[in-house]
Amino acid sequence: MVSKKAGKQRQAQTDAPIHVRRKRIRARLVSDDPDLALIRTVTVRVGDEVEVLRGDFGFPNSAKTDSRGKRLGQSRGRAGVKSSIVGVDIKSGYVMVEGVTTSTADGKEEALPIHPSNLIVTKLYEGDPLRIKRIMERANGGAEQ
Repeated sequence: MVSKKAGKQRQAQTDAPIHVRRKRIRARLVSDDPDLALIRTVTVRVGDEVEVLRGDFGFPNSAKTDSRGKRLGQSRGRAGVKSSIVGVDIKSGYVMVEGVTTSTADGKEEALPIHPSNLIVTKLYEGDPLRIKRIMERANGGAEQ
């Protein structure tokens, strides 16, 4: 029996093995493909095209790269960052998106981790046919084609 205690639930999340943590890094799938209409979320992966919905990079409008977003005193724009995933940190559960960076104290550009719940996947990475096949099986309710 699984415990009802919140502390034990959080501890189980922290102590989960790496292959289980990878499956928990999921984001909404919004696609024009009618075959994928029944799929709500997918496990994110390097190469997927995503759009940032929330956070300081959800509505970039500043010309300066150092000052973007409401938290830094800027007004919010209308368009979110649309780019591809360049890294997935399974241990922390965060995703790195291309073009979403911050400058460090010594002047280097560093990727800014974004939680997958703040993203929507707009296009799946086509390089893995087995992954696409499994997603299509989920979309068809497990029916063979």
